[in-house]
Amino acid sequence: MQDETRADAISREARRTAAVGVLFALIWIGLGFGLSAVPVTVMGLPLWAVTSSVGVLVTGAVLAVYLAHTAEDIPLDDEAGEGARR
Repeated sequence: MQDETRADAISREARRTAAVGVLFALIWIGLGFGLSAVPVTVMGLPLWAVTSSVGVLVTGAVLAVYLAHTAEDIPLDDEAGEGARR
């Protein structure tokens, strides 16, 4: 893989991960603060408490699976360079 192609692939992965991080933060805020005015309770707990803990756990797992399925295999060693001789 050429250096420019490798840098593009790494940049794409970094942008995708940063976007997922921002999305995760927005979902967490929405599930916690966004539902704070809803008077629903689940097992004696307010809905916002349940969704901001269990809901965020599920959201994080879904986003991690998404990142794992969209990740590219990027070789970090040069094919003919020092890394290939090891």
